[in-house]
Amino acid sequence: MDALLEGVRRLAPDAFRDLYELVADGLNSFAYSFLHDQAAGEDAVQQAFLELVKAAPTIKGDGRSLQSWLYRSVRFRCLDELRRRERRRENLHGQVPDDLLASGPSPGGEGDLAAAMSQLTHQQRSVLFLRHVMGMSGHEVATILETNRAAVFATAARAERKLRQLLSDESAAGRAV
Repeated sequence: MDALLEGVRRLAPDAFRDLYELVADGLNSFAYSFLHDQAAGEDAVQQAFLELVKAAPTIKGDGRSLQSWLYRSVRFRCLDELRRRERRRENLHGQVPDDLLASGPSPGGEGDLAAAMSQLTHQQRSVLFLRHVMGMSGHEVATILETNRAAVFATAARAERKLRQLLSDESAAGRAV
């Protein structure tokens, strides 16, 4: 990754291509965990790489810093997209019945987990995704989310506790039917 960073700093096209091939799947999955929309997630990743082209000569640190930079950039793009969606939703509110605006998976199977995850904060979803799906260390997650390790571990614990509660509530509701 360090060699790629040097190529990126020199704006070498091969370095960008190799970097993209190395990290795109993880970045796309991360974006999807925010947006639940594959195309929008891919757009966020592409925007992050366009931003990287502009910022490349000034990026400091090593290859891990570059990876953290990309995850932070994708996260900011996703947060921007979520704010845009909320503004659109507010503009539609009152013009369209609420049940047509409601989004989210229906209960059952994987939908239960997706529904439970949607009830977590963006920060909690980010921490869980980066720690459990991407397998990043607390330090790496803290760097990406611009916080400290203690906050990462506290957020993960709260999110895991809330997920367990939500999933057990869903399970109990399913058995009661």
